[in-house]
Amino acid sequence: MRLLHHIVLSIIFVFIGLSVSAKCIYLQPVKIKMMDVGNMLSWSTAQEVDNKFFVIEKSVDGIVFKKAGDVKGAGYSNSTRTYRFLDFALGERKIFYRLLHYSSDGSHTISETFIVEKTAQNNLMITSMSSTVTDKKLSLTIKSSVETKISFGFKNYKGKIIARGEKTITKGLNALSFDCSNLPEGRYELTLVGNDEKEKVTIRKVKSSEMPRIEYEVKK
Repeated sequence: MRLLHHIVLSIIFVFIGLSVSAKCIYLQPVKIKMMDVGNMLSWSTAQEVDNKFFVIEKSVDGIVFKKAGDVKGAGYSNSTRTYRFLDFALGERKIFYRLLHYSSDGSHTISETFIVEKTAQNNLMITSMSSTVTDKKLSLTIKSSVETKISFGFKNYKGKIIARGEKTITKGLNALSFDCSNLPEGRYELTLVGNDEKEKVTIRKVKSSEMPRIEYEVKK
């Protein structure tokens, strides 16, 4: 019995060890520089855990993502590592990017979503978001040229506004959070209005079991 007990414990420990997913701690949010030939993505990590490679995905609507390329990761690292990837994004006005971190067992986690728009600098811009897929909460990073009050509304696929409100933002970057737990499952258009400008993103409300494995941490 004692030998059997030891074998069972060993199997449990092995299983736990294999279930660890790739993880990265970033030095700062992913940066995107618009160039004549496309968009240059750059990022640095302070720590990587079983991170074999990054897959860069892109989307034009924020919902359907496709692979743009991949970059080899450091595996295990506690020192600063810097990466770059050039996406030849010609003719695409607004693009959503995210990074997937793949571990040695083939599982992966996903970074938050970053947005780049090829227009003149706006007074109100969504620069990043937790994910365009949510089950409870949606987090956005908003850049504003002035301190102001913005209004927001969630519109369903029939064009009906089913939730609305107001938030005050300051000059610079603002972290905003929206409670989506009471929204029925499906697609929604979130519209932000402020500074005489309008920003829109499409999101998808899903069950908790359908949520992607988001893993994104910036070193403080």
